[in-house]
Amino acid sequence: MKRRTLGPALLRASARTCAALAIAAIIAAPLPASAANYIAISGSGSSWSAVALDQWQQDLRPNGLVINYNPDGSAAGRGDYMANQDDFAGSDPPFRNGHDQLGGTGAERPNQGYSYIPDTAGGTAFMYHIEVAGKLITNLRLSGDTIMKIFTGQISNWDDKQITKDYGAQLPNLPITPVIRSDGSGATFFLTRWMAHVFPSDWNAFCKKVKPSVQLPCGQTEFYPLFRGAKSENGSNNVATYITASYGNGAIGYDEYAYALNAHYPVVKVLNPAGYYVLPSASNVAVALTKAVINEDASSPDFLQQDLDSVYTFSDPRSYPLSSYSYLIVPRAGTHEPTNFSNAKGKTLSTFADYFLCGGQKEVAALGYSPLPLNLVKGGLLQSSKIPGAIPGPNLTTLAGCDNPTFTNGKLTLLLDAPQPSPCDKKGEPLNCVVVNGKATRPGQGGGSPSPGASDSASPGPVASTGPTTGGTGPIAVTPQVVNVAASSPSKLMLSVLTAVAIVLAVVAPPALSGWLRRRRRQEPGKT
Repeated sequence: MKRRTLGPALLRASARTCAALAIAAIIAAPLPASAANYIAISGSGSSWSAVALDQWQQDLRPNGLVINYNPDGSAAGRGDYMANQDDFAGSDPPFRNGHDQLGGTGAERPNQGYSYIPDTAGGTAFMYHIEVAGKLITNLRLSGDTIMKIFTGQISNWDDKQITKDYGAQLPNLPITPVIRSDGSGATFFLTRWMAHVFPSDWNAFCKKVKPSVQLPCGQTEFYPLFRGAKSENGSNNVATYITASYGNGAIGYDEYAYALNAHYPVVKVLNPAGYYVLPSASNVAVALTKAVINEDASSPDFLQQDLDSVYTFSDPRSYPLSSYSYLIVPRAGTHEPTNFSNAKGKTLSTFADYFLCGGQKEVAALGYSPLPLNLVKGGLLQSSKIPGAIPGPNLTTLAGCDNPTFTNGKLTLLLDAPQPSPCDKKGEPLNCVVVNGKATRPGQGGGSPSPGASDSASPGPVASTGPTTGGTGPIAVTPQVVNVAASSPSKLMLSVLTAVAIVLAVVAPPALSGWLRRRRRQEPGKT
């Protein structure tokens, strides 16, 4: 039989078919037939989750859902909700209880009822800038205790003996510049919550030093206090800009992992309770958050808030200990609703929530986040069902139709599928460790050749490289670059869309095109 070729017209038709299939696959959550009756809703708040929220609303707009979101910061979003200016709010911390002694903020007492729905998850990452002879160190690994002492001024030089012990080699005599947030920040809230729970004595001593009037225990804060040797910057972009600048040599800051990824700068591998140095990758964060708990005690002052205590102590080798998630604050049936809220708006909002808890989580890794695991999805769907006018959501037992990448048919598969850390990431292994036959080996020991890519364990993380790494310590040429990842950044949003479409096309395009061609042949004269 004569071989058929695809002409230009057929190629164009095939491309259109594949693109349509990709978009259909991205919009994975089932939507009601009456999409044309959706009423537009508006929200504001967290800039941390804004990239994902904006992507999800773009996904749903062709189905008749219009969700407007202003990323004006968590504190502003909570204020907008309390002032009846929003239908929902995005926030990393919950409503404040007035116990933020370092921030000096008052209690927030909304008249409106509300629920917290998990939306985006991620890890607090520690981006750094250490140059040696004009080369950027890219394989730094530190224990939690060392990180704590850096951000409380107890360790102030990169040649400190405690850093040398963690890292496995002595770094140069270079002052450390901790870069902290000057504004109210969810990243600050999550970092200080971790320090207050895991290192309470050191954290309390630091609080007393910077603010003697503090009553112990100090607790977490949204506003990190400036201390000697530290540099404060307003906003995530400015933190990243300072660290990657030519004058930022010696700097280390904390922020969402997405900013380090987009700046092409390395982040610290953090020692977890299992004794492995791990990155805040999507899978490592998702594994950690399987231990997050939503407080369901209606009599508790922390009702519906996240409890991360077991995340900090999880002994799974893949778990990233500084993992957390952000909230969508939504109206709650049976309570006082925001002034302009209605059941019709509740239909839109609950459909949006059900979508991002399920199918929308497939896109988050490309955006720099982590997919929410089963426990948080179930908790989120339960709260979504309590929105006034909520649509019927997936069954909480079977989760049929909830196409989340961390579970299958309502059963958690993440812990079976997530990759294990390299044996060379175990505490005590040297920087020049290689993997041979699945085991950590020092060069020259054990015989055989290193397994492919084994040197990657000694030089992990996103880097700005002009050439290959040069050996076990992995320094590379420095080419600082910062990319704005604000929600309004069209390049970031376009990148996320193209990434998601490319993944889907790789899976669905071949069989879809093959089926289309078979049908086309059957329709041609003389074909059966």
